[in-house]
Amino acid sequence: MTGPCGPAGGVDASLARVFDVVPDGLCILSADLTVLRMNRAMAGWFAEGGDPEGRSCREVLAAKGCSCRECPAEAAMAGHACSMKEMTVPLPGGGARYLELSTMRLPGVDGGRDGVLLFARDVSVRKAAERELRQANQDIEQLLSSIGSIMISLDGNGAVTRWNRAAAEMLGLSGHQALGRALFDLDVGWDWAPVREAIEACRRTGEAVRVDEIRRRMAGKERFFGLTANPVPSPEGQSPGVLILGRDITGIKVREAMASHEIKMQSIGRLAAGIAHEINTPIQYVSYNAGFLEGAFADLMRLVEAYRQAFATLGRNEDEGGERLPPELRRIVEDAEAEADLEYLAVEIPAAVANSRKGIRQVADIVRAMRQFSHPGGREKTFFDINAALKDALLVSRNEWKDTAGLVTELDPDLPPVCGLPQEIGQVFLNLILNAAQAMEETRGDKTGILGTLTARTARQGDTVAVSVADTGPGIPDAVRGRVFDPFFTTKEVGKGTGQGLSLAYAVVERHGGEIFFETTPGEGTVFTVRLPIDCPGEQDGSNTE
Repeated sequence: MTGPCGPAGGVDASLARVFDVVPDGLCILSADLTVLRMNRAMAGWFAEGGDPEGRSCREVLAAKGCSCRECPAEAAMAGHACSMKEMTVPLPGGGARYLELSTMRLPGVDGGRDGVLLFARDVSVRKAAERELRQANQDIEQLLSSIGSIMISLDGNGAVTRWNRAAAEMLGLSGHQALGRALFDLDVGWDWAPVREAIEACRRTGEAVRVDEIRRRMAGKERFFGLTANPVPSPEGQSPGVLILGRDITGIKVREAMASHEIKMQSIGRLAAGIAHEINTPIQYVSYNAGFLEGAFADLMRLVEAYRQAFATLGRNEDEGGERLPPELRRIVEDAEAEADLEYLAVEIPAAVANSRKGIRQVADIVRAMRQFSHPGGREKTFFDINAALKDALLVSRNEWKDTAGLVTELDPDLPPVCGLPQEIGQVFLNLILNAAQAMEETRGDKTGILGTLTARTARQGDTVAVSVADTGPGIPDAVRGRVFDPFFTTKEVGKGTGQGLSLAYAVVERHGGEIFFETTPGEGTVFTVRLPIDCPGEQDGSNTE
């Protein structure tokens, strides 16, 4: 066969045609690397100016930029394994063609001597795709590095495969120190138990698992992190990977604590006048009864003195053989008895003492409830009496609802202790009670209307305890029901509410693993229900009760 590449020589004609039409470049070289045969594709890339047959490959290929250093054809003739080389061929109109060259030794193609088959493949499209892929990877890496949240990838064995810049900055370990190592072997100062539980639950369920308040202690400082473990699909039969996203929520926790403290201080401020009034009533009992006891005691002392004088006189008269009790002295004793009114005192003194003790108990209860409510509390969960917490909230807020509503309590006496933070849960109850009182105040207006009803209930529901606070107020309009728990949302006039009470209640209940919801009927009232798990996460029923 003849053509731009010369005659086919001794090559079979059919194979020659195939050789010529193959889209990849093919070139047969002699032992001294002279071109014996070159197909159309190869000639189009390297021999536009003439027939390459009989010319040295160095002359033909080097003219297009193929370096003779580490020549794959020479390596093939030297008996080395098939080698590969990349080269760039400039294009007349600009740009370049990228070729991938490989060789193999061919026996008996040059008068019985071995030659070389040079194979060239145009990889320009692949190279362009690789450049685009590299650029995309760089863009993705830059994007991931610029994310301000922690991003940690784990393979199915728990080894770290990604550790972004935010993780390095927040956790104090560089990517070089973390990549390839088991996550749980890294010294980042975390509380590992909840992190491990979240990762295991994520792999087990195939769903994202959120965990808050991960404490990290380093260099004497404590910070809080919120993490989400997300499942990463893996080939069947292999353990799924996990993508951990997280952020430092210390600032949020500080602001939340400040907001909670602010709400508590506002509540205390609002309740202070009412508490003073509540304390004043039993104190009046004590003051009145103390005055009464003072006067009664004086009367009794005068009577006692009269008796003493009478007995002294009686003794002297008996010694002298005279009258036992002179009429004058008898009159004095009788007057003293009449003035003291012993029968009256016999009834009233015990009653005064009882009333005084009752007033003192009321004051003590109010003071105890207020101290319990205002106590900052610890951060460790404990088992506490949910009924007592609800009663304390009702007691300290009594002045807010006593002129607006009557109280109905339906408390389950057999409730088990509930695991949580008593002060936070008490604040939730107080917020719900104040909210109910304000709703009924709107309905009653100037306090001349019919009293509403404030109903507080507790009941066990399986592994949870439900606490509900119901009012007979106007209900919640449809238009705002979806925003009830939004921070700073309030329907009250300026100065009546901050819009933080219910949002903080929602946050507290959520942190306790519970739920808070409401049912409302326009014109009839609203019921807020808090449902809390009885046990702390990971503990058996009653394992920590005291």
